Amino acid sequence: MQLHSFTKFRAMAIIFIVAGHSYSTVGIRFDSFLDVFIKNFIAGGTCLFVFISGFLFHHVFFTRFEYKLFLKNKCKNILFPYLFLGILPICYYIFLKKDAFDGAFYFGDGFWNSYVIPILKYYSTGRFFIAYWYVPFIVLTFLLSPLHIKFIKITFKYKISIILSLSLSLSLSLLSIFMHRPIDNVNVFQSLIYFTPIYLIGISASIHKDVIYKKLYKMEGFLLLSVFTLVLLQSYLGYEGSYHKHAFAFNGIDIVFIQKIILCFFFMVYFHNKEIEPSRLTSFIADTSFAVYFIHPFIILFIFKLNLTKFDSWFFLFIFAFSLAVLCAFIAKLIKKVLNKKVEYL
Repeated sequence: MQLHSFTKFRAMAIIFIVAGHSYSTVGIRFDSFLDVFIKNFIAGGTCLFVFISGFLFHHVFFTRFEYKLFLKNKCKNILFPYLFLGILPICYYIFLKKDAFDGAFYFGDGFWNSYVIPILKYYSTGRFFIAYWYVPFIVLTFLLSPLHIKFIKITFKYKISIILSLSLSLSLSLLSIFMHRPIDNVNVFQSLIYFTPIYLIGISASIHKDVIYKKLYKMEGFLLLSVFTLVLLQSYLGYEGSYHKHAFAFNGIDIVFIQKIILCFFFMVYFHNKEIEPSRLTSFIADTSFAVYFIHPFIILFIFKLNLTKFDSWFFLFIFAFSLAVLCAFIAKLIKKVLNKKVEYL
């Protein structure tokens, strides 16, 4: 069954992510409380992406799940483009001895230390480009799909499925709330632990979507007010953006995690209540969202290097993020049209 609401949700999620990576390019300066408030609202857009991935894993793949075929498609659509697009930036860092990790990579003597270890580090962390850390994390998530299938079957098996699935998701969420995201998103296993509860909540939301739509009907205003309250609290406490730290250090509660979960349910219910066919432009952005994710760092870097006039305007940021998402979608479609099936994976 086609869910028009999630087409809109996917388009919204990728625009959140692109906007969160565009501050420097647009010249946003966080010198007021309102600036910090808006930044904290945008922060953590990846959570929306992960929630959607979990939801669609159950909605699309569960009834016809075949592990080998599933992994083959994910390699084709995500892993191989990632490996290909990493060649140039990784070669740049390694051969010019420029360290994307600001000293965390050791370029020692010998072929192994100078080339093999850095290549493995870059590919295993995605550190060679902004936003690319997501791919090693999501590949690990896809590898664990048999466990996610067991999670789904358990919730189907027992009559207390809603309580069971929510209890497990909430228990893991507590771990994420105190663990936070890894510093510079480098530790892929910490990312896996942090985002897995969101993925499972997305799966549970798909399993129990009818109950959620019924219980949260006309509750969109309350959900959005809850999000803004948490954003206000985070801003008042003086914390900007997503929470990052070493896994076992203590640095309070990750408020972004909580507010983004609520925001996921807001978008889920809000777009469902307007379950009409999305515009062609919205569908266009949603259908190419992963391509937009891959391409937008290149465009941002190019524009940033041009050192154009900085507008320091939130209105311009949102126009920029939307326009950049559309541009990346067009680039993806153009590449596909020009190459056709000659270079299928690219």
